[in-house]
Amino acid sequence: MKATVLFLVFLFAGINISQAKIIYSDPVNNAQYVSIENNIIFTFDGNITGSDLNSLITVTGSKSGVHTGNIVITGDNRTLIFKPHQPFQFNETVTVNLANVRTTGTADNSRSFTFQTQKVKLDVDVMKYFNDEDPDYNRLEVKDSYSSLPAPLLTPSISNNPTNGLIYTNNFPNFFNPSHILIADEEGNPVYGLQSPQPNVDFKRQPNGLMTYFDRLKKVFRAMDNSYNIIDSFYTGNGYTTDLHELQVLSNGNYLLMAYDPQPVDMSQVVAGGNPNAIVTGLIIQELDPARNVVFQWRSWDHFQITDCINISLTDSLIDYVHGNAIEKDDDGNILISNRHMSEITKINRTTGAIIWRLSGKNNQFAFPNDSIMFSYQHDIRRISNGNITLFDNGNYHSPSFSRAVEYQLDEVNKIATRVWQYRNIPEIYGPARGSAQRLSNGNTFICWGAASTPTFTEVTPQGTIALEISFELGLGAYRGYFEVLNQNLDLKLAMEGFYKSATNTLNQRDTVTAYLRSITSPFNIIDTARAVVDSVTLYANFIFKNSPTGTYYITVKHRNSLETWSKAGGELFSNGFTVNYDMTNTSSKAYGNNLTQVDASPVVFANYSGDINNDLFIDLTDVVYINNDAGNFVTGYKLSDVTGNNISDLTDVLITFNNSGKFVSSITP
Repeated sequence: MKATVLFLVFLFAGINISQAKIIYSDPVNNAQYVSIENNIIFTFDGNITGSDLNSLITVTGSKSGVHTGNIVITGDNRTLIFKPHQPFQFNETVTVNLANVRTTGTADNSRSFTFQTQKVKLDVDVMKYFNDEDPDYNRLEVKDSYSSLPAPLLTPSISNNPTNGLIYTNNFPNFFNPSHILIADEEGNPVYGLQSPQPNVDFKRQPNGLMTYFDRLKKVFRAMDNSYNIIDSFYTGNGYTTDLHELQVLSNGNYLLMAYDPQPVDMSQVVAGGNPNAIVTGLIIQELDPARNVVFQWRSWDHFQITDCINISLTDSLIDYVHGNAIEKDDDGNILISNRHMSEITKINRTTGAIIWRLSGKNNQFAFPNDSIMFSYQHDIRRISNGNITLFDNGNYHSPSFSRAVEYQLDEVNKIATRVWQYRNIPEIYGPARGSAQRLSNGNTFICWGAASTPTFTEVTPQGTIALEISFELGLGAYRGYFEVLNQNLDLKLAMEGFYKSATNTLNQRDTVTAYLRSITSPFNIIDTARAVVDSVTLYANFIFKNSPTGTYYITVKHRNSLETWSKAGGELFSNGFTVNYDMTNTSSKAYGNNLTQVDASPVVFANYSGDINNDLFIDLTDVVYINNDAGNFVTGYKLSDVTGNNISDLTDVLITFNNSGKFVSSITP
């Protein structure tokens, strides 16, 4: 049937708006093996603005003909996604034409390109690729059900002032043990466990407070709240099967995932003796927005050569030439990926999709002046707070083989990788697969030795002293280990109504306040408690919570003779290693139910109500009578009845409390 031309017209308002330059598109020109369910993405160097923009896009398949579709403009207003109503056909050439998109950016936006779709869609057995890392694991017996068996125990062999916190991990089963994701404290005491027939991996706490893990049966990542309720799922788009190695939830709500992409390739055209019917597995990196739109996609087929792999036979029938196993959002917004079978860390430009640099492996661009062995079949790339990178070097092809945690300082301009720290255990530990190295906020490093059976985890100081060595029983390993330091910080600004002096914008005296972190779900249990002194000049108090994991909490504040006050509806996100700054004086809406009273107009200051002497969450005549009795007896000193904080119980204290009781002031809670 003769193809007809489809015009998709968009109208955007604006005056003197130029055409935008296209800085990214997916698929790229002449791409091969493109999923038949792939969307088409364009990103521009300016915002797509108004409602008077003429845009023309035609999408035509050599077999499937003209494709109609929906247009999505993403939240950044710079990315346009064309979603075909019907999939493309296998092994066809697709032609895309785009022109005349108007934005606030520079001119030159027309684009015409073609791509080739995949010949066939192959099933992806995510566990097969995973198990291929560790041949020994394939010999372990995995049963179907373990409902009667308890979670495995972590037992410390060295405990030398370890960091206070929680270990998130999963075990790999032997004949006797099922697989669990589990949380334990630094002494190995279990906090939570979830059993599954086969390993559910990459269990960790995300920066938004959710706990996530890969559900092998559903092939998606699950997200749990602090009550262990599954509240969300994360998965890849464009028809790809979600890979289990890594999920990174970003601060803007977007998330990074990867997918493995097996395709039939005639390897006789690539290497001598190559199998003409080989199945070669590529790597797909995706960033998706909260609406599950793929807003960025990067494919190894477009940027790597199959021959980039190391110690992989290119004459086999099955070739996994990349084997991505970690993704990290870099500090500059770009993306770092770890490619095990290339012994390479790759930095990808998140804006254009281009490779910025390649570290180690056949295509290494860096000098390693003090680490000539570089790294081998590594796992777990991370950018840390000092600007360096850490990784777990499995060391499969070091001679002899050994594993280590290593930190490099990267000069990305002059391409120099300087090893500034490493930890090699004595005696050597070799974990041929899996593993992680995490720099903690106190400077220590938490190491998971992966497929090495004993120890499972080691926490070491910067000097290499072991603070914690803790293990599963002999024969059990772990995928990764994530350690959450339980050290939440809250800088809270508050004023107590009676204590406040408007003439100086200060308090009559410094005083102790108790703060609670409460669950945001009923019955709003207290998770953690801390006490601090409110400064009389700055009105700030610093609270340190030692028992609460990352999550969203209500802040509850209680002063000795002020009304208990809760933070605003929805709670506040606390992340370990970061300080929450909460000002409860600048607007009444900072308190749940606006439960604050204004005590100053210039500057505007709100305060916690004073007068709840008996701490029953009400200010009433009982409180008034208590204060009146002390005032009649001319009581002085640090007393509950001293509502003004001047160390005298008098008529002023009575009047403040009496006025609040007349307003029926009480604590307002969810």
